[in-house]
Amino acid sequence: MQTEIATPELTETTKHEWAFRLAEPSDAPAFAEWVSAGLSEGLFDREDVSAGLKSNSPTSVAFCVEKDGKVVAFAPLTAVMLIPHLCFSPDAAGRDKLRAMKMLMAGVSAFAVQYGIRKILTLSKEEYPVAQWAPKK
Repeated sequence: MQTEIATPELTETTKHEWAFRLAEPSDAPAFAEWVSAGLSEGLFDREDVSAGLKSNSPTSVAFCVEKDGKVVAFAPLTAVMLIPHLCFSPDAAGRDKLRAMKMLMAGVSAFAVQYGIRKILTLSKEEYPVAQWAPKK
């Protein structure tokens, strides 16, 4: 799969051929070398690299960009589940809300794993009450 992406920043006149594509097994040595160098230079976190591995995130795929047939960049991609908000009964006691949230997370985690998803994100703002009492991890 090769795709041309036309955006104002990418439509400038150039003598080079740029391409976006799925990474292939033959790209693995360069990708691994660049990841190793990036880790050594502190450019990204080992946990983030680990999250992009197929063995840890079954939904992982990697894309790359080529310039004149030579890879310039890689980007691993994994599916993530997002919980945009939690909604609690206004009459529920704090301890009931906490237990309900823990049960929701356990149930949602079991659901996500069935689809190869290993990371679940929740959205909140620091000033929201749930952010004050919810477990952080």
